[in-house]
Amino acid sequence: MFQSKSFRLLVIFCTMFLMVVGCKTDPKNSTNETVENQIYTVTSILSSEPDMLNPCISTKSVSRQVFNHIFSHLIHYDTKTLKAAPMLAKSLPTGKEITEGEFKGLLSYDYEIHDEAIWDDGTPVTGHDVAFTVKAFLNPKVPAGNYRGVAAMIKDINIDETNPKKFSVVKDNYFLSDYIFTDIPTIPAAIYDPKGLLKDFSIPQLNDKEAATELAKTNPKLQEFATDFISEKYSREKEFVSGSGPYKLEEWQTGQRIILKRKENWWGTKLAKKFTLLQAKPESIVYRIILDPVASATELKAGGADVMGVVTSEEFVNLKNSTEGQANLNFYEPLALTIYYIGMNRNRPALADKKVRRALAHLVDVDQIIKDVMLGYAKRVNGIIHPSRPYHLDLPLIDFNIEKAQALLKEAGWEDSNNNGIVDKVIDGERTELKLEYLTSTSSTVGKAIAELIKPLAKRAGVEIDVVIKDIKTVSKRTSTRDYDLVTGGSAFDPSIDDLYQRWHTDNDAPTSGNRFSFGDEISDKIIEEIRTRIDDGRRKELYKKFQEILYEDQPCIFLLAPSGRVVVSKRFDYEPSVRKPGVFENEFMLRDASLSEN
Repeated sequence: MFQSKSFRLLVIFCTMFLMVVGCKTDPKNSTNETVENQIYTVTSILSSEPDMLNPCISTKSVSRQVFNHIFSHLIHYDTKTLKAAPMLAKSLPTGKEITEGEFKGLLSYDYEIHDEAIWDDGTPVTGHDVAFTVKAFLNPKVPAGNYRGVAAMIKDINIDETNPKKFSVVKDNYFLSDYIFTDIPTIPAAIYDPKGLLKDFSIPQLNDKEAATELAKTNPKLQEFATDFISEKYSREKEFVSGSGPYKLEEWQTGQRIILKRKENWWGTKLAKKFTLLQAKPESIVYRIILDPVASATELKAGGADVMGVVTSEEFVNLKNSTEGQANLNFYEPLALTIYYIGMNRNRPALADKKVRRALAHLVDVDQIIKDVMLGYAKRVNGIIHPSRPYHLDLPLIDFNIEKAQALLKEAGWEDSNNNGIVDKVIDGERTELKLEYLTSTSSTVGKAIAELIKPLAKRAGVEIDVVIKDIKTVSKRTSTRDYDLVTGGSAFDPSIDDLYQRWHTDNDAPTSGNRFSFGDEISDKIIEEIRTRIDDGRRKELYKKFQEILYEDQPCIFLLAPSGRVVVSKRFDYEPSVRKPGVFENEFMLRDASLSEN
């Protein structure tokens, strides 16, 4: 009997021991190292279709969310601290003034790429690839308007003859020289220029705008390169969309999904603990393209998706109040470095007078937009400088006031001469009614709602607005060619201080370039140019404020609001959104419970 009792105690003890051991190895309590080794997928919802996965010419932020994982930058902003951090480069460069030679007075920065960094074919990432990328941006035949102004700050790249991973970059006396490569990913010359068409062109040659334009007329190689570079294969075919990032394009089904797969034995894995921008935790990232916000919310509640970075205000509230949302989802409202506006085409005769543009601003009830469209998730703004910036100028907000709008229209010569309810004016000898087309995209729920709110209010002041809804490609094309009256717009900003050149300088008042409102004159251009130099912070702050006063007076846009972020993340994952655009970085998602991973 004694032996039987002892045996039972032994069995109980062993069972308890095994239970304790089992608890210690339970995935719920396992270390990060254990969880990191799990094979799992993050499914992310996109509210619109990417235009392409060529990072040099894409114009959509939703595309950036995808190709961020395919291509790497020399440096970028840390998603948590928002400070510049090394990515492809071993360390942040330090600038030094050049004291002699043709670039005397400019700055030189030394870079060295990680020894481990390789392309998909196993060849090393070198300074030659960086130089090629810059030349691709500078090629006048490549529609890289959004980035060419940044690339133009690079005057030359000198590559170490003994070690091509080392190189020095000659940069202009530019206040953001340290951060230029946050806007320029590095792409492989062997893949994107297999014929070596740009090899014989130098960066100084292509950086001289007039000389490069003439060169493009006489040397067919620039056009030949551009034709191939902007072709479909480099935009969406997995054999040609190739970078040094951790993921590769596995599949793209238009209107359905995009799948990225982590590369086997990716070179950055061993460096990721020290260089956090090289993290690649999920094995795969699936982007589901769902245009309907209600359908997106349904998928999030049902577990058919893990994250959505831009949830509509209405669905955000609905999800927060739902039983499934409270049980399965986390909700975040990060500060969004974004400003929404209504752009106005100053080239249109009816919009050439700033009194008319200010009158239209008085016809927009921004408080109602924030209340009814954004459901309170926004803050009013008075210009393009984000209210979080230390140099933001607190100018008076333009009030909703139909009487003021009517008075300004009358001052500008617009009156209802034939009593048909629409104001008119003689322009170039012809009586013209103030009828404006408001252009917005099918994918912009906010844009469509804003347009419909404005339409009846404008009518009360004698302005007829025709809301035209087109796909995003058509909207982009029409705004780039200045074929519009009014358009819904938005600007997202980097954590660094603002460079106003691309969007507001007259140099960029051209098709495919950023100044789509034809804003600016010699005075505003000089302010923008001085801001870009390495002056002291006090002087720059004065210039920013002066620019804001000019912009406020000219009214090229009706500035509306800065939205709060509305991000939904499955509780399966450990992740907090970033302020850095696009806000969601799926490569950083850590599975909370390894037992939930996919096999």
